[in-house]
Amino acid sequence: MLHPSCLSLLLAALSGAVASAFDQAQFMPRSGIAQAATDVPSPIVDLGYSQYQGFYNSTVNWNVYRGIRFAAPPKRFQLPEPPAISRDKVFPALNDPPRCPQTPSGPMPTGAVNFEASIQGSEDCLFLNVFAPPNATKLPVAVWIHGGGYGVGSANSFDYGHIAKTVNNGMVIVQIQYRIGAFGFLSSAEIAKHGTLNTGVHDMVFALEWVQKYIKLFGGDPNEVTISGESAGGGAVMLMAMANGGTEGTRLFKRGIASSPYYPTQPKFFDSLPEEYYRQFARRANCLDANATVLPSDGSVFKCLQNADTLLLQNASAWTSYSGKNGQWAFIPVTDGTLLREQPEVQLLKGKVNGESVLSAANANEATYFIKQNITSSADFVSLLHLLYPHLAKTPRPLYNRLLELYAVPASFPANLTAAQRFDTDGLHPPFATTMSAYASGWQQAANNLYAETTFVCSAYWLADAYAIAGKTAWRYQFSIPNAFHGSDLTALQRDPVGIASLRYDADFQWGFQNIWGRYVVGGVPTLEGRLPAGLAAGAEWSWKPWGAGGKYELLNVNVTDTKPVKANLSVVDAMAFEGGRGERCKLWAEIGFR
Repeated sequence: MLHPSCLSLLLAALSGAVASAFDQAQFMPRSGIAQAATDVPSPIVDLGYSQYQGFYNSTVNWNVYRGIRFAAPPKRFQLPEPPAISRDKVFPALNDPPRCPQTPSGPMPTGAVNFEASIQGSEDCLFLNVFAPPNATKLPVAVWIHGGGYGVGSANSFDYGHIAKTVNNGMVIVQIQYRIGAFGFLSSAEIAKHGTLNTGVHDMVFALEWVQKYIKLFGGDPNEVTISGESAGGGAVMLMAMANGGTEGTRLFKRGIASSPYYPTQPKFFDSLPEEYYRQFARRANCLDANATVLPSDGSVFKCLQNADTLLLQNASAWTSYSGKNGQWAFIPVTDGTLLREQPEVQLLKGKVNGESVLSAANANEATYFIKQNITSSADFVSLLHLLYPHLAKTPRPLYNRLLELYAVPASFPANLTAAQRFDTDGLHPPFATTMSAYASGWQQAANNLYAETTFVCSAYWLADAYAIAGKTAWRYQFSIPNAFHGSDLTALQRDPVGIASLRYDADFQWGFQNIWGRYVVGGVPTLEGRLPAGLAAGAEWSWKPWGAGGKYELLNVNVTDTKPVKANLSVVDAMAFEGGRGERCKLWAEIGFR
């Protein structure tokens, strides 16, 4: 435990290396959209409770408003509330808002941790950014929900600017923040009794309600809102689709884009792991005796946490998460019985979703950041499987055996392949991603693929299933550009395709990929029929049918040629048969479940 008097010593000591490479590369980018302010102010926007004035950037032709408050400074572990009325001045909206306190994933870094750079934030962080073309009127709206494992990240983590260019800046863009780590996802029976579960998810809902009420003042159309995100942001899109049992209709949004939707299981709030993390957090915050195994029944722990020093709690949140499993976060969304009523693999496959349509996607090699690369045998694989999913011990033997069978590496598969011998699979011919990628092979690749499917890929399948079951519309694609690690699609979506010389893809490919998102935001159809840029390879297909149309489940496999100069090499594939029967594996995981 850390006594408050030791905080100054802690802050002095934590001065070395920052978070993991994954945290750095994936969750701490800074948006490039309209960063350089001109001397020209944007129009003043009167929100009723406050007035804001940003700046106009002539280079990109955007009015930019950064740091608009959408909620009052939050009360710990309680629902968000409207901002107080403050009209005595016009607030400048020139800078990104303060980030929320950061909570990196486990394990503890081998070096020192820079507290200020990697962890410290402000609890008063419920702000958003808005980007709008001048004189905009009833334009579609793209809302970005940042990723970061529900533990790290901030509003400005994604640049929609180049996507918007492909549709002539025909959209208004909103970037939101929400409470993360213990401040947004601390869970236990005591939290349920005295506070609010899933406050971070409630913040997302509150921000979307703000968009519905105020976005017309920036030229946006509240009836044409697309929510979007990657990783935990994609998972958040899934949670918004599931919110309140899928009974919301289009109250908050019309469309969703879920890229690599992160599903770190979703325990019930009173399950053993959330309760254990609650106790660990309370001990580190000096709100529970180190030897206590049972919480006092008087609510004193909760009251202590509400009144504790913010830096002490930020430290407790980070250190509790650092103590967890490799590549995992301690504080994640839970099934609370009200806002989130069922687990995704249950609710989604009943077709109970909000909104009208979804575009869901995953990358070819999602798991390399999350799984230790030390799996060399079937025994290692099974040990990892049970470490990640302890509930499998209660799984009926036939289902468990079928699971092992579907992920088993054939005895004839060559061992110890060198990097030169490995390659990314095409998904259509063996070996499949169950045993081979350019990054790993054999039992290591089996482990990588399993985690990719359980955590990112199957959730993308189930999300598309939900809209098809409900008689709504869904589209699916996979980003397969080598090496297609988790988050690598964001680079292609954010870089300027003009004049870019890339070993991975050319400018025409990039424009086309960005336009998939752009066309979906402005019109709800991601295909590029009849609109291929001239430089794309002859025969490249950018058109595929909605998920489940005509009884088929089509996936657009987004790739490039392996020759130089690279060109787009896209194909429409059977998503159920893809990668040696991925559809069957996802169906089995839905049957097994994650509790």
